[in-house]
Formats: sequence, structure tokens, C-alpha cells
Amino acid sequence: MKLLENILVPVKVSEVSKAQMAVAVELAKKFKSQLLLLQVLPLEAKNSNVKGIIEKYVEDDFAELLNRMKDAGVHAEKLIAYGNMFEQIIRLGEEHKVNLTLIPDDFHLSDNQQSVDYMVEKLLRKSEKPVWVVKENSRVVPSSILCPVDFSDASARALTNAIKIARIFKAKLNVLNVFEPLEEMYSLRYKVDYDEENRVLEQENTDSFQLFLKQFNFIDVNYELITLQGQPYKKILEFAKQHQVDILFMGATGKTFFQRLLLGSVTELVVRDLPCSIVVTKSENILNLKIEQDITDLEKLLSNAIKLEEAGFYADAIEQVNAALKINDLHLPAIYALVRLYSKTDNQEMADVYNKKADEILKRLWNKKIELEIRKGMEQS
Repeated sequence: MKLLENILVPVKVSEVSKAQMAVAVELAKKFKSQLLLLQVLPLEAKNSNVKGIIEKYVEDDFAELLNRMKDAGVHAEKLIAYGNMFEQIIRLGEEHKVNLTLIPDDFHLSDNQQSVDYMVEKLLRKSEKPVWVVKENSRVVPSSILCPVDFSDASARALTNAIKIARIFKAKLNVLNVFEPLEEMYSLRYKVDYDEENRVLEQENTDSFQLFLKQFNFIDVNYELITLQGQPYKKILEFAKQHQVDILFMGATGKTFFQRLLLGSVTELVVRDLPCSIVVTKSENILNLKIEQDITDLEKLLSNAIKLEEAGFYADAIEQVNAALKINDLHLPAIYALVRLYSKTDNQEMADVYNKKADEILKRLWNKKIELEIRKGMEQS
């Protein structure tokens, strides 16, 4: 079973980011992922008479990097491509069906030292894959996550991913909504009671926040809901800095006529003043479930169920436990797992059914034990 199968890691093998590699290794270990280490060389190098020399240096650097990955206990493969960096990241990401592209915040694409916000914006204009930007000196294992929401589909996807990552890494999740009040504008034609208007709008925002949250399952997540007032991007940055947030989860909007709107104005402004690592999602989730078919081993099925439960895939975990019960319908750990899982999905009726079944099995075992003890006593007498 895999949740995060392939991670694309664009690198400059001659100057690898320690922060990027540390996060890549941690994710690969946690999810048994494969790292695809990508070095993109200029197109001119492919056709030049020094191609062999360039490739030899790259191969030597790659050999050292791959050995480091092997020593860390993770599986990594090298990819060498020629041409435009963005086009190759997109092409190879699609070709290898990656779950995630992982880049460092100081990964400059050319000699003009373009900043990370340019990279993220351009990647998101072309890529459907989530992009994780690793801030230098950030924590490898996050303990604090921030996910701002504005009730859009984009922020819903970001929160879905933030919940799963927070649950898996046992991190504190802060779900932030920023209400932006109307500002007073002088007008001779219209007189507006701004205090009253903002009171009404703030209540509507509160109601929308509560309605939005109902679609998410926060079971097993240490989370806090926060509402602030002001300009969204400023409040997001202030909160991230003041509370020492490790990772920001934000959503990019869907395709529009204007390419610059793909990020969304708030996400764009936050990225430009990157306070910490950030994960920007567009149309795909980071974690995509892939379960081996035709598993007939009871313990393997239960192991899958535990991992799925940890990630919040409760319905899929229930399927795995039910498959285990087909092998042994009296297996108490599996039955208790169903009681727990059905409770987490608010299906108390089914939880009670399996709780009753567990009691019946225990009673039967107890009676059998008493019977054996009586027989043993009679034989001894």
C-alpha cells in the first residue's frame, strides 16, 4: 500500500540543497516513496562537442548523491533531461505520475537569480501536481501547520491535504479564516452604515466558515480554528511568523483566461514573502491511495488498515478490515478495529453491531475456558 508513491526532486547535483534533501528523505521513509532526482541541462549542451564532459561531471555528482540516498535507506533514481526547466518538470512529472514536486526556496533557475515566487507561480501555471517549497532551516518533521481558507474549492483541497499531513505527522493544524471588513469611502450620493454592514458581513462569514468546515473530518487531528480581521495576506504572514509555523498549505485556483490568476492574489502575495515552507495544491492531492490487489494475508490487510487509519482514509481502512474478517470472522483485533473506525465515521449503528459481536465472541471464549477448566478438574479428581 502506498500513499505517496513518486516524488519529483529537481536538483542541481553540484550544489544540492540540504533542506530539500532532508525533507525528501523524511517523506520517502515515511511513505516508502521513490525519489526521482531530476537534473535539467541546457539544450545547447545536448548538441555541443562538450556534451560528454558535461555528462561525466553530472554522472559523478549523481553517483555521490545516489549513494547518500542509499545510505539514508531510501530508493532514488536519477533523471537527466535537456531544455527548459519548467517544461521538463511538467513533462516528467506527468510521465512518471508523480504525487509531488519538491523544490528548495533558494533553487535559482538561471544566472539572473530569479526568486522562488517566480518558480512557484510558473510551475503552477503549467502543473496540476502539488508543489512543496522547502524553506532553508525549516523543520524536517513539521510540528505546526497553517492552512488559510476562504471557502473556495482551492482552499478546500489545501485543507484536505493539510489535515492528512497533520494527522500523519502528529502536527498542530491551525485553520485560519481572515474576514476583510468594508472600508469607509466618502460618497455624496450614498450614505452607508459601515459598522452595521460589517457586523452583518462578519456574521455571514462566521456562518460560512462553520458550514465549510462540516465537509472535513478532524478526527485524530490536533487542530485550532482561528478567525482574524484585516487584509488576508498580511494576517496570514503575521500569523505564520508569530506562531513559528513550519508549513503553509494553500490552494491555487483553477484555470482561467488570465494565467496570473492561477495562483490567486492572496497565495501569490504570501509566496513572495515566504515565511516558511509552503505546499501549494492545484487540482491533485498529495496523497493518492494505491493498494495492492488480491491480498490474502490477514496481518497484511490489518497493517494496511492501520496505515490508512493514520492517514484518515477511514472508508478504505474499513474495506481492508472487512477483507481480513473474510479470512477469519472471529479475529478480535479486526472486529475492534471496525468498532473504532465506524465510530470515527459517525456510523455508531455499525460500531454497536461489531461491539456486540466482540462481546459475543469474548463470552463464547470465556464459557469455553470455564468448560475446559471444569473438565480438567474432573479428570484430576
